[in-house]
Order: sequence, then structure tokens, then C-alpha cells
Amino acid sequence: MTRISGLSIAITGLIGVGVVAGGVAVITAGDPGCEPVATAGKASSLVSVEDPEGPGRPPVVDFPTPLITDGKEISTTVEGEGEIARAGAAVDFHIAAFLGANGQLLTASSFTDEESVRRVVDPESEDFFSRSLQCAQAGDRIVVTDTVESVFGPVPEDDLVQNDSTAVIVVDVVSSYLSQANGRPLASQSGSPMVVTHPEGFHGVTLPMGAPPEDLQVYTVKKGDGPPLASGDAAVVHFTGVVWETRQMFTSSFEQQTPLDVLLVDGSSGDAPEGVIGGIYDGLVGQTVGSQVSIVVPPSAGYPEGAGPAGVPEGTTLVYVFDVLGIR
Repeated sequence: MTRISGLSIAITGLIGVGVVAGGVAVITAGDPGCEPVATAGKASSLVSVEDPEGPGRPPVVDFPTPLITDGKEISTTVEGEGEIARAGAAVDFHIAAFLGANGQLLTASSFTDEESVRRVVDPESEDFFSRSLQCAQAGDRIVVTDTVESVFGPVPEDDLVQNDSTAVIVVDVVSSYLSQANGRPLASQSGSPMVVTHPEGFHGVTLPMGAPPEDLQVYTVKKGDGPPLASGDAAVVHFTGVVWETRQMFTSSFEQQTPLDVLLVDGSSGDAPEGVIGGIYDGLVGQTVGSQVSIVVPPSAGYPEGAGPAGVPEGTTLVYVFDVLGIR
């Protein structure tokens, strides 16, 4: 955390836990079907950015001071080639914030990939980054200029920093993901759970009547055309979990409103406590990004005795629905 006179900016409050020289040539958004929430302006176009001298450090900026912005301006100085982040999609990124008056660093994320920040794009959100990252894609470097209050909220003012002072934000987009499974729907199979996707993205799951199957069952509801998941990958997913016997949901990533990482390591042997239960591991490895998958997990491929989460009685069969949104 960097302290600027009376202004103290905590990284946890701002961003959560989740080379151009001279004049900047502004690059427009890579998808004409996606409309950014702001466009390049005089202030954002005057900011040049160079890579840092070493890993884990913020980029180096140069701009004439004092730099004064006319509201929010966004310039993409380096254009990536990843998934276009539309409303509802998640983005992993690093940020560095500078004071427009003198170029001083205000705060920055860690700039290490395993500690990138994640936000879900929402142009109507109160969160500055959720509002600002529409149309971003992996590999983008974005310069945003706006007022200190717009970025951080109201702050204690002093001779150097006022709420209407200009802040210069550099965003390096690490990854961008799908908002939901977008694969080709496949015909349902006899005995499989019926899955419907609400317009807001969350799952509705209807289970067949009768006793659950005794063996692991994996059903591809939608077949995505992205890369396949491999053992050891961190799959970025939205998911829902239901107990077959009680018909009750016991877990859902949608309650957190942010897709989560699932590390595809088989934890059933006990040698990899950070891994997942065997049924999830076997059901997800080989699935492609963009797919929606339902997995019926019998007790033998589920949680060890006494290790199940709240809402999961001992010896019950679990039904998971996963939207595979990307690979971190």
C-alpha cells in the first residue's frame, strides 16, 4: 500500500483478492460488436507505458503533468487476442494506479499471474473495474483516466489529492473468459439429469425419478469448441451441486456471482489435498472450453466419510453441472 499525504488506498478495498514509447497509438476494440463503456480521449492518449524492469513490478508510465481528464477515457495501447469480455464475463487482470498531477504511484496489484485480480464485467456495477473492462480481452494493455473519486470512492482531500483529481490506471489483462457455456446443444440421454440455463446464467436441474446410478455418469449437455481440459489445469467454471436423494442444492458458484477455479488434480487418493473428488476429476478432464457438463457422482467417487460439505448426507449421490468458461 502506498500512502499519499492524507490519502490511504488499500489494495483489498480497491481491487480485491482477486510498450509504447513517446506518443501512444490508440488501438480500437478488437470486436465491432462490443461497445466499450468509454472511448479514447486527449488525456488517455497522452499516456505511454513501458514494461517493468523485472517480474512482479508494475509497468512504467510517462505522461505530461499535470494530466487532467475530461471524465472517463479508455485507450487500448496493446491489443490482445483472447476472448472478448462482454457483460457477465469474468476478466483476470493486474492494475497500477498513478496520480495525474505528478505521476506518483498510488497503488498496484502484485503483477504475478497466480495473484491476478478477477472481476465480472457489468457496465452498471458500482465497482470501477467491473464497469471499465467491457470488451477487454487477454493480452490487452488498457489505459483508463478518470477522477480519483470515480476510481476509489470519496477520499480525504489534501493539497495534493482532491476527489476531482485525475487518476491514471494501467490495466494488463491476463485472461478473459466466457460468460456461460456457449457450445452446441447435444441430444439428452436416457436417465440423464435435465439441465436448463436461466437467462441470467444459473442452472436449473431436474433429476430422474428412482434410485441413482451406481457408477459415475458423465453427460455433455453442450459441446464447446475450445481447448480441452488437461490434468493439472485450473479450469474456470460456474457450477451447481445437487444431492440426488434430497433433490436439494448444496453448492453454487452463482451465489458468489464470480466463476471459480477448479484445480484438476485427483484428490481421491489423499496425496493431493488441494485436488478435487475423483468424480469431478474424471468428469472434467478432456471436456472442452465452452461445454456444459453434468456429472452424477456416486459415493464411491465422492467425498471420503466425514469430509463432505454442509448439506451432503453421508453415502449420497451428487449431481454437478459445470459450465467450462476457460483455463486460467
